[in-house]
Amino acid sequence: MGLPSSTNGSHETAVAGTAPLRIWHCTHPRTASNVLAKQFRGHPQLAPKAYTFMTAFLFGPEKLSGAPKVSTPAPHQEKATFQNGFDELQDFLARIEREGKHIFIKEHISFVLDPRVMAAKFPPSDSQPLKPCPKVVDRTNADGADSMNGNSNVDKTNPSVLPDSFIRTLSPIIQIRHPAISIPSYYRASISVASENHVDSEGFITATTFAWPRIIFDWFCEHVYPQRKETSRGRDSWPLVVDGDDLVNENERVITAICSLADLDMKGVMREWDPISDEIKQKQPENVQRFLSTLQASNGIIKSGLKGEDIVVEEEAEKWVKEFGPKIGNRLKEAVEATMDDYLYLAQFRI
Repeated sequence: MGLPSSTNGSHETAVAGTAPLRIWHCTHPRTASNVLAKQFRGHPQLAPKAYTFMTAFLFGPEKLSGAPKVSTPAPHQEKATFQNGFDELQDFLARIEREGKHIFIKEHISFVLDPRVMAAKFPPSDSQPLKPCPKVVDRTNADGADSMNGNSNVDKTNPSVLPDSFIRTLSPIIQIRHPAISIPSYYRASISVASENHVDSEGFITATTFAWPRIIFDWFCEHVYPQRKETSRGRDSWPLVVDGDDLVNENERVITAICSLADLDMKGVMREWDPISDEIKQKQPENVQRFLSTLQASNGIIKSGLKGEDIVVEEEAEKWVKEFGPKIGNRLKEAVEATMDDYLYLAQFRI
């Protein structure tokens, strides 16, 4: 069982072998991350927790999202803070770990990214000023409050808004997919709930770049798992990197690697499921229906037949121009090219 080499607070170390895993499914839009989450959702050794910080990111008083609101938030959503989400997550972890189960935390990286990290990549402007980093305190840390904005006796080094004392306890699975697949797919799914011009917005850019998973990967390799980069395609150390096309086209190989490192029983992984009924889908928000349409209509893994190494961006861009027109098609091409280096860097470490 591979746990972080150093932890703080009440979570015990890997060497002791007594602490359940805290798997962070470190996700990115349109990378087939919902397929992986679906496969592990009913695993008897795991307890899933998804999108704990999404409400604070999109609607709360510390709102970090640069995207326009696509719905009117409820009053409780407008009060959601990152500290509230973190306390909720810590309570969940404590309860589940008493039961001896591993935790499978699914969270988009952009939902918990420190805005100062984002500003270093995309400098603020008059229309999009630098947002302050939310203050989040690890109340379970025996060494004292580990928080943001310098209000701590322990400096935060990780690129998220969450304390080092917590982040160091996580075992990450970082999910990626070729930008020529993920970025136009994100645009198709999101135009049903946003303006077609949002391709130029801060929200679109920050949601589609693979700069954030790269930064997260490098931080974990430097601070928690220094042995990780010794073998590029190794399967025996966190953080794992999963490519969405590998997941759907070579599912057994990818799932076997994850289960082997996490010491999970392969029999608990779902390969088949029932499609979601129309009655249930009709009760879902429009954006949920749109983003989960393929998965919810499926009864198992659907192979894509695509491999990132076979994709020629220039050829794909011609298709986008035909589908969306020259302006949007060319903008999608620019977005893909801008983050290709980040994707290729991570792809060399994938399972």
